[in-house]
Amino acid sequence: MKTMMRASLLALLLAGVAQTALAQTAEERIAALEAKIAALTGELADIKAATQKAEAERKKAPTTALSNGRPTISTADGQRFAVRGLVQFDGAAYDETRGANDLNSGTNFRRARLGVEGTFARDWNYALTGEFGGSGSEQAVLNQAYIEYAGWRPGGVPVRLRAGAWATPVGLEDATGITDGVFIERAAAAELVRGIAGGDGRSSVGVFANGKRWYASGVLTGAVVGTPAAPEFDEQMGYIGRLAWSPLGDEDFALHVGGAVSGVLKVADTGAGAARTRQLRLRERPELRVDGTRLVDTGSLNASGATTYGAELGFNYKNLQASAEAFRIDLDRTGAANASFDGWYAQAAWTITGERRAWLNQSGGFRGIRPKTAFNPAEGAWGALEIAGRYSVLDLDDKAGLRGAATPAGGIRGGEQTITTAALNWYPNAVVRFQLQYQHIDVDRLSATGVEVGDDANVLSIRSQFAF
Repeated sequence: MKTMMRASLLALLLAGVAQTALAQTAEERIAALEAKIAALTGELADIKAATQKAEAERKKAPTTALSNGRPTISTADGQRFAVRGLVQFDGAAYDETRGANDLNSGTNFRRARLGVEGTFARDWNYALTGEFGGSGSEQAVLNQAYIEYAGWRPGGVPVRLRAGAWATPVGLEDATGITDGVFIERAAAAELVRGIAGGDGRSSVGVFANGKRWYASGVLTGAVVGTPAAPEFDEQMGYIGRLAWSPLGDEDFALHVGGAVSGVLKVADTGAGAARTRQLRLRERPELRVDGTRLVDTGSLNASGATTYGAELGFNYKNLQASAEAFRIDLDRTGAANASFDGWYAQAAWTITGERRAWLNQSGGFRGIRPKTAFNPAEGAWGALEIAGRYSVLDLDDKAGLRGAATPAGGIRGGEQTITTAALNWYPNAVVRFQLQYQHIDVDRLSATGVEVGDDANVLSIRSQFAF
């Protein structure tokens, strides 16, 4: 009996020791597991922190892109730097049927531009572009160089303040970028008005604003950067004001109405010394620059200023776009009666492949064609095709008098030019464009003695372009 009791006590004692040992082992294991979990949690926190730091550094690092051939560097804090390039190579064959001018068939690098643009400190924009192409006697010049503050938003309206040299749009045709124009050149009247107080490389200070469906600009202008046609001893001062509005529109349709007033407040002095020679000359080429001859020309006129008025109307409906402008130029002459000139054009373009020229509030005009698919014959993709037509008139006669008679006192025989144009445009991709164009040019102009000295010509021209 005693032996059995001792055995039982010994068994209980051993069981208690074993249970205690097991309990201690479990606690140690739990403690070890907790330590491992804590260590893993710390490692995960370190990994997360390192990942977040790497992501933050990645976001701060500059990113590079090559969108449509344009090299661009951007940063998360609003810095941007991009390289811009443009080459337009033209060829033309002139067939003159009337007139004494010998228009030159041949080729011309109409534009060859290289420049940079960008943003710094988030709200400051800049651009610097050189022009290495030309037309006839033009030489390499500074095309634009400006700085712009775009951080002012009174009432939520974005307003840009700009100073430097650039080309401010003076009309609807001018508001379409030169890489996106429907025709090889702007309509003659639009081009002439553009050059009076605006045009490429015009030194200026100005303000620009736009809303969802409107655009406005006001600019004071000076001389054109570069060597002028004649030495200037007192630079020209001018102005440009323009409003554009799209009162109706949706994804497929937009109506455009607009108007502009520009002018010369002070005519440049081209006379050396105390003598002052203040003259304005209105002249224009026949909407092509392979030959540099101006077929309409008022000659140099003594003047104290000029005012131009422009009215704009346009619309786009899906792949159809049409526009028209009318211009009037009032010349304040010195020593003679004031003179007035006018011009207008109407044009339409239809994209066969369905792309459309949408309205842009940033410029108050219509943007160019962007092909839905790039040229790739293997996949049956041919880019975009567009056909277009235009009729334009530029009248630089004022009190011109009758044929066969001398010019009346104070009369001006600058000539009247009408041009009918048909065009076919091919866009293989967003960078390259080819334009084929036919023009019929008709110029009626009387000499000082009343003899007809106008011109008639048919022109076939082509442009090859790449722009990024």
